[in-house]
This record gives sequence, structure tokens and C-alpha cells, in this order.
Amino acid sequence: MKSHNRHGWRHRTQRLLAQVKTRSQSGFRACTWALIALLALAQTSLACTVPTELKTDLPPGGTEQPTDVTVSFSIIDFMNVDDENQRIELDMFLQMSWTDPRLAQLSGCRVPITAVWFPRIRLLNSDQFRVAYRNSRNQVAIGDNGTVSYTQRFTGAVSSYHTLTRFPFDSHIFSIDFVNLQERGNWIEFTADSENTWIADRLNIEGWSIGDVSLSVSEMTLQRTEMNFEKLSLKIEAKRNPEFYIYRLITLLTLVVAMSWVIFWVPPSQFEFQIGIGATTMLTAMAFVFAISNQLPPVGYLTVLDKMVIWAIILIFMSIVEALIAGRLVLANKEEQARRLDWVSRFCFPILLFSGWTIVISAN
Repeated sequence: MKSHNRHGWRHRTQRLLAQVKTRSQSGFRACTWALIALLALAQTSLACTVPTELKTDLPPGGTEQPTDVTVSFSIIDFMNVDDENQRIELDMFLQMSWTDPRLAQLSGCRVPITAVWFPRIRLLNSDQFRVAYRNSRNQVAIGDNGTVSYTQRFTGAVSSYHTLTRFPFDSHIFSIDFVNLQERGNWIEFTADSENTWIADRLNIEGWSIGDVSLSVSEMTLQRTEMNFEKLSLKIEAKRNPEFYIYRLITLLTLVVAMSWVIFWVPPSQFEFQIGIGATTMLTAMAFVFAISNQLPPVGYLTVLDKMVIWAIILIFMSIVEALIAGRLVLANKEEQARRLDWVSRFCFPILLFSGWTIVISAN
């Protein structure tokens, strides 16, 4: 019995020692791998350290040769056109790339933009742009031979400075202008990458047809300093869809004006009834204009739709004048002339309405 107990105790002791040895080996291996990872991380961090002698205030080409900066834009959404505040709202990416031979040894690294020379372009349009991913994206990626690339996302509104003279049949080319005002004019040379500048096919905007997008480089001069800078202009073609205004406003306004033409079909001897129809039509037109006022942009000049409404009201007033003239002819025992005037007016007033509208639309 004692021999059996002694044998069992020895077996348990050996098993416990084996477990301790196995765990010790596992812990040793874990510590070894952790140490290797820390050494690799330290080596990588050391490899991506920008040399302290690098002058971030000087471009790669120095002051003798301008640095070529390739720029492109990717518009992923065009959300709104604010006619009243003269703004457009969009969501887009900015991509820039240039070559800095001083960073050739940092291939594959990502470093903050403050650690290297960085072309800080500025938007000339008044804006409410928000920078997305400010912390994670406020870096540049370094490729082979010192190729530096930068990508940043912007979302928000920028001033569009568009006129609404042809509203609601207007089309515009919205221009978003950028310039580098922190560098001397001969230090940077922008290259517009038109092939990689694009706009998404599906946009979250209603009432507009967005066309092509283009990127160009031009020269601008600051008036006070007389310094020349290169300006990047991102242009977006857009055309308003006028169907809403045609169906909801112009068609209904045509019916209101046509109501005044009933005057010409009432016998001129009943000129009191004719004038009553004209006055009712005028009041209806005024109420209609007041109702649609919130659909019209509050600008300080007349648009095409404003001129169409004014011409329609003038014709309604002229129909009342025609009823007064016809009534005067009846009172002067010239009823035949009054009937002839009504007959001519039946054709003249519709022609005047639509020909006037055609001239207004085509003249602007």
C-alpha cells in the first residue's frame, strides 16, 4: 500500500514539473516574439525618421528650379446649389504629388506634413470647407526615389458667384480656385492632372444636371505685391432642370392669363361683366405671384421668370383696358366696332403672350 502511494506521488510530481517546464517554454517564446516585434518597430520608426538637417521651408528644387506639383481632384458628391447665398456644396478629395530627392531613403514611410516641405495651397473662394480625417490624413506617403503623395478629403460649401439672369433656364460653370500664397511664385509649378480629375456618376442633388469637370492652371497677380502665382481652377459644368418651374409655375400662370381672355368672348354690351372678369383675374394673378415668391431667388435684378410674370400681368391689365374701350364704344352707339375689337383681341392677346415670352427667353 505504501509502495502504491509512493508511486502515485512520484507520478504527480513528474507531471507537475512537465507542466511547469511547458509553460516556461511558452512564456519564453512569447517574450522572445514580443522582443522581436519591439525591435522591428523601433527599427521601422528609426528608418522613417526625417533627417534633422532637412530644411522644410525650402522646396526640393531650392530657389533656382521650381518644384513640379501634380494636382488632381475627385468629386465624389455634389449635394446642393444655394442660389440665395451663392454657394455650392460638395464632397471631394484632393490629391497632390511631387518629388523630393532628399526623402529617397524614406521609401515606404508615412510622415507628418510638418516634417517635410509641403505645398500649402489655399482656396480663393469664400468657404465653409471641413477637413475630414485631419489627424489620420495629415500625413504624406513617400514612395520610390522620393516621390511624395498627399490625399485629403474636403466637404462643405464654397462660394459659387453665379448670376441668375436666365433663371430657371440657366446653366453655369462653377469655378473653385486654389493658389499657393505662402511660397514665392517661382518656387512651385502646378501640373493639372486632368486624367485623374473626375466626378462621380451618381450625385445627391435634385433639379440639376451636372456635366463635365475640368482642371486648368493659369497665372494670377496680386495687385498690392505685384507677385505672380499659379492658380488652379476646378470647373464644374451644371445646368438647371426647368421642368418644375414649367409645370408648377409657368403652366398655371398661363391658365390665369387665359382666364382674362374670356373678356373677348362676352358681348361688349356687358362691359361691367367684362371688367369684373378682368379685376378677378388680376387679383388671382397677384395672389399667384405672392404664392410663388418663395420659389424665386431673392436677387436684386430681374430674371427670365420675373420678366415672364411681369409681362403676363401687363397683358391682364391690357385686357381690362380693352374692356373699358369696348364699353365706351358701346355707349357711343358703336357696338359693331366694339365687337370687331373683341374679335381682334381674341387672337392678338395669345400671340402677344407667347411671343413676348419667347423674346424674353431668347434675349437673355
